[in-house]
Parts: sequence; structure tokens; C-alpha cells
Amino acid sequence: MVMIKIYLLLVLYFQYVLSSAIKFPTVDPFPTECKLPDKTRGTCINLLYCPAALTAKNITLCYTEKDEQYVCCKNDLWGDIKPRRITGDCGVPRYEIVHGLQTVYREFPYMAALGWDSMFEAGTYDYKCGGALIMNNYILTAAHCAMLNGLPPSVVLVGGTNLTDSANKPIKVTQVIRHPLYKPKLSYHDIALLKLEKSPAADPLCIWTLYAMDDVNVTAVGYGHTQFAGTNSESLLKTHLSIVTNRDCTRHYSGEISLPEGIADTQLCAKDFERQSDTCQGDSGGPLILRSTSPQGVETAFLVGITSFGSGCGFEKPGVYTRVSQYIDWIESIIFENNYI
Repeated sequence: MVMIKIYLLLVLYFQYVLSSAIKFPTVDPFPTECKLPDKTRGTCINLLYCPAALTAKNITLCYTEKDEQYVCCKNDLWGDIKPRRITGDCGVPRYEIVHGLQTVYREFPYMAALGWDSMFEAGTYDYKCGGALIMNNYILTAAHCAMLNGLPPSVVLVGGTNLTDSANKPIKVTQVIRHPLYKPKLSYHDIALLKLEKSPAADPLCIWTLYAMDDVNVTAVGYGHTQFAGTNSESLLKTHLSIVTNRDCTRHYSGEISLPEGIADTQLCAKDFERQSDTCQGDSGGPLILRSTSPQGVETAFLVGITSFGSGCGFEKPGVYTRVSQYIDWIESIIFENNYI
């Protein structure tokens, strides 16, 4: 009887201890919801994909995973944010050491030149369009560049080097995929993917996955004509442009046969109003690049547009570009259904 009483007393004692013990709240190591300093609700996403945080002086850090920072991004500004499979190792510049000095190996290592078999000399190629490396063996370009005179491009030269650089070897194109809604007589959905025979020794360009952009200053890159009806440049050229609103751009292209609905949300426009320069015909398919700097001072290049068309070189009208952020689902469906690893 005494033993039973002792047992009951011990049970009651431990119940008391457990009930009065300090309880620690359960903490999710990877929260999805968060609050900003102004008490508004946000979502924890990768710093690279929250334009507001990239330029903000004060950011709310949610957590760090594999050296990547996840910050609190305002919900009502960016809408329904979801992780993108297309993101990965991108936008990281390569360097090589020359006589002890660090020099940029290639300013635009992701730049691609699309080549067609030359009609005049066997084994050589005519480079007529541009593109951008977005994954190890995928090039993003314009749909109208995926087929010229009934022929797809034969090879792609990746690296942003001189077109006559013998050290940079062209890579064969094994598959051409144009967007299913593209129509040659219209300028909408002017986007295509090229699959390469092998991966080039170059770093892919990051893709801007949101409709809104945190800056109006962008850069267009290409090997195109230096002047209207002029010859192509063997060296890679760049020009700094400013984003033009779709409403203003539509006024420039009112009555354009290829744009019966004006400038769509799947497009964007840009122009250099000071030097009256835009991109030329030979720059078709080339990337429109946005450079964004994080509060830590890390600059990352993002692909925001693909050169579609313009009224000429340096004319009054802005150049028109395919807005890449509107095609992320399509891009991912092609790349990952093709068993990309």
C-alpha cells in the first residue's frame, strides 16, 4: 500500500513539473510569411527576385540557405510569388588572373550569336541574330530568328567574343522551339528556345521573373548593324537605353500592321532619347539587360527582354522587345520536360 502511495505522489509531482516548465514555441526554420518594418505582410523569397529589396536601404532577412539570402518581400506589390525552377547559378562573372591583376574575362559571357551555313564558303557561318544563354544548353531568342528564309540556325557562338575569334568554337543547334502562339505576320509572342548539342563554357544570364522592374535603365547587346542598312560589326556592341511605358510606345506604333492590338503586356519598349539610338535589324533576338545591385553591393545582370523589332537604327520610335517575365511558365515547361538536369 505504501509503495502505491509513493508511486502516485511521484506521478503527481512529475505532472506538476511538466505543467510548470518553460515551453518554447515551435519555430519554422523556413518561414514563408513575414512582416515588413511598416507592419505590412510579406512573403519570404530569394533576395534576387524581390526588386524592392534589391534597392532598399533596410531589408528584413527571413533566413539564409546555402549562402542565399531570403528576404521579406511585400505581397501586394509583387502579387502571387512562387519559386521558379528556371533560377539557379546565373549572373556570376568569370575572372582570370593576368600578371596578378583581376580582369573581367567577358563582359557578356551569356551573349549568343546565331549562325546559318554560308552560301559562299563551306564550313563557315553567317551570323544574323542574337540570343542569350539561360541554362547550360538552352538559348533564348526571338521566334522570327528561329527560321530565316525557311531555314533554322545551324550553330550558336556563345561567349560574347569577337565573331572571328578562332578560340571560340560554334556549337550545333539540335532543337528549335518557337512559341506556339507566334505568327510570322504579327509581332506578338516573338520568343523561341534553341537547344544546343552541348553546354558552352559560359555562365547563363539570370532571368527577371517579375513584371515590374526596379529601374528604367537597361542595356541592349548585339552584333548588329552600326547604322541603318550598314554592315554588321564583328565585335559585340552595347547601347544604354531607358524603358518607355507601353502606353507611350503604343502611340509610336499606332497603325502598325504587325501590332493590331498595340503594344501588349507581353512586350516592352526602350530607347536612348539623348543619342537617338536603339537596336538595329541585326540585333534581333539579342538580350535586353537590367543590372540590379543588392544592398550588399552585389551587382547581378538580369534578362528582361528579347529584341523583337524597331523602326530602324536611331530613328524616333523606340525598339520593341519581348517581355521575358511573361513567358517563364512556357520556358520552364520546355526545358524541364526535355529532361534538363
